[in-house]
Amino acid sequence: MFSELRRYFNYRVRYTFDSICEVIYSMIFITGIIIIFNSDKPINLLYFFIYYSITNVILLANEELEFEIRTNQYTNIKTTRRTPMMIYIARSTTYFIWSTLIFLISIILSHLFFNGKFFMPSLHLVDLVLMSILNYAVFFILYTMAIKLTERFKRVSVLLNLFNTIMLFYSGLVFPAPFVSYADVLDIFLNKK
Repeated sequence: MFSELRRYFNYRVRYTFDSICEVIYSMIFITGIIIIFNSDKPINLLYFFIYYSITNVILLANEELEFEIRTNQYTNIKTTRRTPMMIYIARSTTYFIWSTLIFLISIILSHLFFNGKFFMPSLHLVDLVLMSILNYAVFFILYTMAIKLTERFKRVSVLLNLFNTIMLFYSGLVFPAPFVSYADVLDIFLNKK
């Protein structure tokens, strides 16, 4: 895992301008969502993090896999002892760490200027374990599908960005949805409703 983490941060350093632009974009996106949120209640920071981490990890994996396919590095990956899927599952931890760092920096900056626009729900240890298991299962299914689609069609970033937008507006994790949403399922699963 540490070799993957080092490899990914070297990749980010090698493409410094792209990395800086991605961090700025993500920070503007996260703080922008907090600014434009005009609900009666503040944003649930845990649900927002779930949305951001799931979608961002999938998008980062897709971006790197498409790059490796375009530059023929993918053929080298296919000749290793581990399958490409296993390599990308290992890389998901690195993408999660990167996404979490960006999210935390954005939230800290947002907290300085927009205090009261978001809250962190209190969870018991059992709730936290249940929520982690459920979200990891959902993430694993979506992540596997995204990797398999990218391997099959070589370029699916537009489809994944569409999925990101649907998750943003209709999952209930960020904005309230007028129908039963993923956030409602999490609430029911944790007996919060």
